[in-house]
Amino acid sequence: MIKLENVSYTYMSGGPFEKKALDGVSLRIDPGEFVGIIGHTGSGKSTMIQLLNGLLKPDGGRVIIDGEDLSDKKTDLRGIRFKVGLCMQYPEYQLFEETVLKDICFGPLNMGLSKSEAEERARFAANMTGLPESLLDKSPFDLSGGQKRRAAIAGILAMEPKVLILDEPTAGLDPAGRDEILFKIRDMHKRMDLTVLLVSHSMEDVAKLADRIFVLNSGKIEMSGSPSEVFAKSARLREIGLNVPQITRVADRLREAGVDIPAGIYTVGDAYRILLPLINKRLENN
Repeated sequence: MIKLENVSYTYMSGGPFEKKALDGVSLRIDPGEFVGIIGHTGSGKSTMIQLLNGLLKPDGGRVIIDGEDLSDKKTDLRGIRFKVGLCMQYPEYQLFEETVLKDICFGPLNMGLSKSEAEERARFAANMTGLPESLLDKSPFDLSGGQKRRAAIAGILAMEPKVLILDEPTAGLDPAGRDEILFKIRDMHKRMDLTVLLVSHSMEDVAKLADRIFVLNSGKIEMSGSPSEVFAKSARLREIGLNVPQITRVADRLREAGVDIPAGIYTVGDAYRILLPLINKRLENN
């Protein structure tokens, strides 16, 4: 579905503030995968996802989406942007229509769909993101922060992309809002057979959702693999300004204190399943 071949990108090339954002990055993401992308600020994450959507063009290498080279002049970049839905950080700032329904319909109408087709897609997308029907006739500015975020994501889903890229989708939300958004993202991935790329600073979110993780560092792929493979390299992650999930650090401390628990605890759910029987057993013995 997605392939990067030795891709590089430089900002302000040739100027005094030249900065190489990506340096020879190669990767492959297959259809239906859920991939996490993590890295410190300035590691190249945002540049990479803008290249995937055709918003930026690489200085070198090739970006291939669904068999199409984005640097080829014959490639329909407009069609690529309908195929690869990009939800930037704080997407609710892009809401502007009179009603939530009209806002979600904006993308499908730009694709050339009729009003009835656009509304059908919009209602389906709203349902997938957990927006009640009763909110569709309201102004998007009357919604809560989490509802605005879901409306913005629904606007992208309504275009029926094959790939959904989410840049920090839980940024600025309270814990309840974060959990709701993450649940909906996981649900959409499974039910719609989407290829999902999640860019996040939250190690817990990535560990909970991703099948595979790419770690970017100074414009290069530092490491990749399953959450267990990546988070097992905690020392190197700390060296490049990242860390393992907080619950993993708690589990490591318990293990160091003599509690008999296995390695590889990366989510609160993992800790709950492993620690609850131990706690119950200790209570029974007392």
